[in-house]
Amino acid sequence: MPMIVDPDAPLVEPPETVTSPDGWLRAAVDTAWAGVALAVDYTASTPLDDVAAVRRVLITRQDPGAAAVRVRGADLAWAVGGVSQGYDHEAPLGVGVTYTAHPQYADGTWGPASSLGITLPAPGPPADVWIKSLDVPGASARVTVTAWPQLSWEARIEQAAIAGSRYPAAAQDVYAAAASEITLDAEGTAIEAVRELLTTPGVLLVQTRPAYHRPDMYVLMSGPAESLDGEPDESRTFTASLVQVERPDTAGQRMRMPGWSYDALAAQFATYDAVTASYSTYQALALRGVL
Repeated sequence: MPMIVDPDAPLVEPPETVTSPDGWLRAAVDTAWAGVALAVDYTASTPLDDVAAVRRVLITRQDPGAAAVRVRGADLAWAVGGVSQGYDHEAPLGVGVTYTAHPQYADGTWGPASSLGITLPAPGPPADVWIKSLDVPGASARVTVTAWPQLSWEARIEQAAIAGSRYPAAAQDVYAAAASEITLDAEGTAIEAVRELLTTPGVLLVQTRPAYHRPDMYVLMSGPAESLDGEPDESRTFTASLVQVERPDTAGQRMRMPGWSYDALAAQFATYDAVTASYSTYQALALRGVL
């Protein structure tokens, strides 16, 4: 049967919350920080058999054309009673991904998998690049990149001269990770945020729109510099060198959610009664009400 498409039909907005068919895994986009909140509840819908024996949960993410990776903070997460949560601050922007949760019982065996698909929207220009901190997600910043020169990959070739031959003995290893320079603009309160982000040691994740064909990169920044664009109260231009590094290990990492901590909670609520009045469950509290 042919598909009939109405070009004048409105675009379908994705649901705010996506739930797996079995009802045990839920996900929602955290638009403020370009992340995905994840909630697991094996007591929901038709409860999982032996739910009382569940101790931990593993959540993985499948990106297009790539092997599944483990979600930081959910490798593994405690799920005593069959309830747990996670937050993915590293999901690619503007493409659909699949999350899968695997419950682990007290004896170390695994229960059935629950899966769902969700898309994290791509940021619109001009501020269409996210620079995310893995150690302190709340320090992440959405920025405007004004100059992003070509990437370069250094070759690794070893060679030795051979007597009587004009050709050397040579061997080539994989290319070194990409290196580049980056120039970006910031104004207003973003100036302090970007300055702090670029001058704090640690692995950063650089992400942008799929249409730019710039792959997501885990990087280390060096040589950050700041210059005035005009008057002292106007925007700043920041420059830095970056080198690509391997994604840091996720095993045993605690869940980190941007903009949310016990300090942030204390600043918003005067008493614990006020907290419980705002969040019906610990899971909702842990996820800042996103789910």
